[in-house]
Amino acid sequence: MIRNKKFIAPAVIALVLGAGAVRAQNATHLLTLPDCVNIAVQRSTAVLKGNNNVANAGVQVLAAFGQYLPNLVAAGGYNYDRGNNFYSSSGPTIVNENRSQFNYQVTSSINIFTGYYNYSAWKAAKLNQDISSLTLEYAKQQIELDITQSYLQVILDKKIIALDSNNLTTSQKREDQLTMLTEVGRKAKTDLYQQQAQTSSNKLLLINAISKMQNDKIILFQKLRIDSTDNYDIADMPIDDNPDAGRYGNREVLVQEAIQNRPDLRSATLNTQLADWNIKKYRSGYLPQVSLSAGLYNNGAYFNTLNVNGENMEPGTQQNIPTQLYKYTYGLVGINAVWNIFDKYYTKTNVASAKITADNARIDLQDTRTTISANVRQAHNDYINAVQQMETVGVGLNAAQKAFEAVSGLYKEGATDFITESNAQLVLLTAAQNKIQASVNMMLQKKALDFYVGAIKN
Repeated sequence: MIRNKKFIAPAVIALVLGAGAVRAQNATHLLTLPDCVNIAVQRSTAVLKGNNNVANAGVQVLAAFGQYLPNLVAAGGYNYDRGNNFYSSSGPTIVNENRSQFNYQVTSSINIFTGYYNYSAWKAAKLNQDISSLTLEYAKQQIELDITQSYLQVILDKKIIALDSNNLTTSQKREDQLTMLTEVGRKAKTDLYQQQAQTSSNKLLLINAISKMQNDKIILFQKLRIDSTDNYDIADMPIDDNPDAGRYGNREVLVQEAIQNRPDLRSATLNTQLADWNIKKYRSGYLPQVSLSAGLYNNGAYFNTLNVNGENMEPGTQQNIPTQLYKYTYGLVGINAVWNIFDKYYTKTNVASAKITADNARIDLQDTRTTISANVRQAHNDYINAVQQMETVGVGLNAAQKAFEAVSGLYKEGATDFITESNAQLVLLTAAQNKIQASVNMMLQKKALDFYVGAIKN
């Protein structure tokens, strides 16, 4: 009975791992890192709103450009009046009429000079469109780094599970051997009890590792806006832990690359230019505005009856309505100039406010440049640390592997005790975990540097 009980926990672990494998095989979608990034970019609230902002900025550009074009306005009207009208200004007169009146006009005007208001508004709208596009680009880059970090965490969890599983298998095999050796009297029962305790501890490590991976997958799918994790699984991927010193080794080169490429810095630079154009736009209020207008006008009427003080005054002949629609048409062309000499400080206050906004934009630009430089330097320090970790854990894993092999051989020959072998196994597991963690961290730090220098391409 005791021998059967000790296989219950391994069976449970195998069942959990087997269920995970079955889900992976039957998964509707096996998501790779590019798949996850594309899904996140398409579904992200920041990207959806960013696309709307870009579209809205394009509409504003079109509206600003439209101010250069002439407008065209058509209007028409028809009135019918009947009854008595009393006029007393030139003598008492009573007019009884039954009349149809109509008119139409077609007018157009174009701004010849607006004090550079229209030009400044158009330049500002164009800059705002570019800023919206850069903001959207930066949001996509942030999403890619975030998804990459979550994806690599799941990959790390999987590799930790594999290490813990192998470690548990090693303990189970040793426990089986100790069980047989104890039965024939070649090993003390204390070694068996200690091994059973270690096997139980290794099972707990594996259970916790599996639980962590499942939680990290939930977090990743939440970022992807995927409700159910049953129909999706994460594809494995090779870990690129090559330091690539030629690309990432020179910190100052990376800083200069970031200054040139970072979309948020380019956006901040354009924002200062936009603020300057807004100053010019409001300064146009000090200048006169000139416009050219032209139009075609028509007025006509047709009397059915006309009586003045009781006498019939209806004209003998009247032009019919179709003839009046073109015959009584006249045109008008004019140039209008407006100069607001005193506008109650409206222009002055707008210019002053725009100058303050421009000054704030330059402050933001300097802060952004300083922050970018600090981010790159910090990320580069993390990268150097990751390189040093890779060198250290590589040596440690090699030494731990050799030590475990040597101690295991001595333990089988009875030349050392169980505690020594158990410690060697634990050291080997820790060294292997440190190695895979350092490898994943190396890949992540390179990706982070790509983000901070603006080299991530969506």
